[in-house]
Amino acid sequence: MIQFIQIHQHFGPKVLFEGFSWHIKPGCRVALVGPNGSGKTTLFQMASGKLKPESGEVVRSKNTVHSLFQQIPEFDPNAKVVETVLDENKLYHDYSKKRSEIEHRFETTDPDSPAFETLLHDQSELEEFAHNHDLHGLEARAKKILSGLGFAQADFERKTKEFSPGYHHRIGLAIALLNPHNLLLLDEPTNHLDDKTKTWLAEYLLDQNQAFVLVTHDPEFLNKTVSTIVEINPHGVFEFEGSLEEFFEAKNEIQEKLRVQFEKEEAYLKTRMEWVDRFRAQATKARQVQSVLKRLEKRDKVENPEESFWNQKPDYQFQHVPSSNIILRLENGKFSYPDKNTGEKKLIFDHAEIEISAGDKVALVGPNGAGKSTMMRCLLSRHKLDSGNLYYGPKTLLGYFSQTHGEDLDESLNLVETVVKKYPDLSDEKARTLLGHFSFPGDGVFKSVKHLSGGEQSRLRLALLVNQPTNCLFLDEPTNHLDIVIREALKRSLYDFPGSMLIISHDPDFMKGLCNRTFQLSGGVLKNLNCSFDDYLKFHKEDDEEETASSGSKAKKETKKESTQASKNKRKKLEKEISEIEVKLDRLEKNKKDKEELLQNPEFYKNRSFQLEMDTYNDIKNEIASLTSRWELATQELEEIGGAV
Repeated sequence: MIQFIQIHQHFGPKVLFEGFSWHIKPGCRVALVGPNGSGKTTLFQMASGKLKPESGEVVRSKNTVHSLFQQIPEFDPNAKVVETVLDENKLYHDYSKKRSEIEHRFETTDPDSPAFETLLHDQSELEEFAHNHDLHGLEARAKKILSGLGFAQADFERKTKEFSPGYHHRIGLAIALLNPHNLLLLDEPTNHLDDKTKTWLAEYLLDQNQAFVLVTHDPEFLNKTVSTIVEINPHGVFEFEGSLEEFFEAKNEIQEKLRVQFEKEEAYLKTRMEWVDRFRAQATKARQVQSVLKRLEKRDKVENPEESFWNQKPDYQFQHVPSSNIILRLENGKFSYPDKNTGEKKLIFDHAEIEISAGDKVALVGPNGAGKSTMMRCLLSRHKLDSGNLYYGPKTLLGYFSQTHGEDLDESLNLVETVVKKYPDLSDEKARTLLGHFSFPGDGVFKSVKHLSGGEQSRLRLALLVNQPTNCLFLDEPTNHLDIVIREALKRSLYDFPGSMLIISHDPDFMKGLCNRTFQLSGGVLKNLNCSFDDYLKFHKEDDEEETASSGSKAKKETKKESTQASKNKRKKLEKEISEIEVKLDRLEKNKKDKEELLQNPEFYKNRSFQLEMDTYNDIKNEIASLTSRWELATQELEEIGGAV
């Protein structure tokens, strides 16, 4: 579909790609992984033709039609939601423009003139084009996708400016899914999505049976959707079939083998050089010494493997100052704001009661659109309450991370200057170390703020928050745009933070084990669930799902019920597939065992075919992992429809 051939690309002094090559193949389901700043988004820009590489070639096959979703989409603020999605559709846009031209010609053309016959012919051709591409059914498909992404039917006719950045993200995603394509390029599609919407998106991608490449830092979504993980580096890719956990295991195995190989080579070179040094001065050994040195020069150099990015443990601490026993207390709080269309007041919460004590780690949960972010801003006194009382402890110092990008950043500064401006006592070296924890390495710290992507802005604002003296952190979707390693480092730092926290997040894996209290905002009511976030997932999560269920959800569930005959056919198909997989696994396990016996032979390590056999062994392991994953999925499906495993 798309080939990258010997790509070279720099950003300032940073080498992003140097002889990079990769092939996106038809039917692929790929997760593109790598640290922030490794070039994943840039690669998408090149694939879509929006960016031309400095050198090298991007080759697209003739029949490739791609659709790109970017992290921060922009729309006409006054356009309606469904109109925005339709107008951004390439085919529909062309059709609408030509239809308007034809309608205008009908108004100005004499029905008895020869031009009218031409006009009728043009209209017929245009409608045939619309029929061939099902453009008359496009609005229905758009509404179906928007519903899956969490929009209510009443939202379709609302203007885009009435929605939060999180819902702008969903509109952009709907546009990408609706646009004609046989290859989807999705850059962080799960940001701002709740679990229900993520599940819908995963099912949609798998049901479409189209090739897609996605960048996501959501391990659960990644494992649900893709069959191949592709890690990029400046020179190319490392492709792996299997789950993320299996990918990490394979990477660690490779890292260990490279380390052992390097140590063996270093030991050998040391021994030979000791011999050279011992006999270098002896005339009778001069020829032998020179012969050894020449052989050593010709010997392939074994590089010292760098520490794997995935194993790095960047550690830092949020700056904590002591607090009083009570951080804040809200009593009988009420807040509403006027609807932009009707002017009527929309209630966010009423009779709300919450108290956060020193050391509390509080999760604020609830359905999308319930007003969680608004409530957080009310607790920060950024919105004035309609009624009720808000008290802060005498020593309370609040730190806030919002979803909104860049509103508090000075675009005239670079990253180091931004940190030093906020913390004048911090040296440049310490500022660079702080930024390094959030994947701004080396000279990347001199990048201008105005050139930062949305993800980079998020990481910069988190870095600024780390050094701010606080005793209570308010975090609204802090993990959006963070890669897996940085996200885990953030979780460790928050876990060790002795102060209090209030967190909103659609990343349950991040929240597990972190929050000891949970409040739920739903339907204008704030409820203390009196449980940890882990217990919320076990016992209360379905409350949110029921709240967000639309009137059409029952019909959707009905359509999923298979007829008796269809169930029988599916059962037979699954049983056959499981049997075939088991036969293949038996054969592969035998081959794997044979290769292991061969590779464990110390003498065989010196054989020239060692690397070839090692590659074959890894291919076998990857195939076993892929088949095992499919076997587990097939047996689960069989159990669900009542088949015997």
